[in-house]
Amino acid sequence: MYTIKQAARLTGVNESLLRAWERRYGVVAPRRSESGYRLYDPASLETVLRMRRLVAAGWPTAEAARAVRSGTVTPSPQRDAQPIVGPTPPGETGAAAHREQFLTSAALMDAAGTEESLDRGWSLGSFEHVVDSWLFPTLEALGDGWARGEIDVAGEHAASHAVHRRLAAAFEAAGSRSRGLPVVVGLPPGSRHELGGLAFATALRRRGLDVLYLGADVPVTSWQSAVARHAARAAVLSVVMPEDRPPAVTVVERLQGDDSGLLVAAGGRSGDDLARGVRTLGPGIGAAAQELDELLHGERAD
Repeated sequence: MYTIKQAARLTGVNESLLRAWERRYGVVAPRRSESGYRLYDPASLETVLRMRRLVAAGWPTAEAARAVRSGTVTPSPQRDAQPIVGPTPPGETGAAAHREQFLTSAALMDAAGTEESLDRGWSLGSFEHVVDSWLFPTLEALGDGWARGEIDVAGEHAASHAVHRRLAAAFEAAGSRSRGLPVVVGLPPGSRHELGGLAFATALRRRGLDVLYLGADVPVTSWQSAVARHAARAAVLSVVMPEDRPPAVTVVERLQGDDSGLLVAAGGRSGDDLARGVRTLGPGIGAAAQELDELLHGERAD
């Protein structure tokens, strides 16, 4: 249960407006503590969020209140007598709604809501399409919410780990399906933001490449060992933060020194122009995986 101050912070609706929506329109009916203070449950916060979206979209307040209470409203003179269909619950009307459900669930630390939003987000298309057009924009919004203080670090971590579990399951489900072109993917020493690297490794595996995914914070010598033992044709570093660049360059220099014929590539927000001889992969998980696949098969054809 949440106090009115917490409800205001989580929904973006100030306390006086929450009271007005309750008294005048019956949008929510919060419980009361023994001391008489309002207490809001997660369902009430979802209702407030639906109300806020309708009002922001230009609905008259009374009409929006009827919509969130009943699901539909009758035609209104203010709407040129056009029928107005009330909103379905969050998460059921497209990518934006799924994203909002994910963010709200993260703020509320609602694990079931997080999983439900991921189920719905994952249903929007292929793995590559979902990752590029829905998942990573959603994760960026999650980080923004944490930076603004709207989502506690515990909620951000829980939501991120739920995404990691989904990506790990997708990686395993892709199988090896090796075509004899082994690739090593991972992060440089000290780097821990691995969701992009794991998604990219999954996209490569879905294309049939033999992918060894190393994960986060991989020491330089471990990169060398993995490339040698996997007989890798390519090594791809996910470089997310500016501070990841120096250790990534060290990895590149060691790998190039060990095998001058190794294709070394970099992706991620800070992977551009990493070092001489390193291929910068373009934005987008799907496009980058296709680019690397074509590079490797082009070299084999040569």
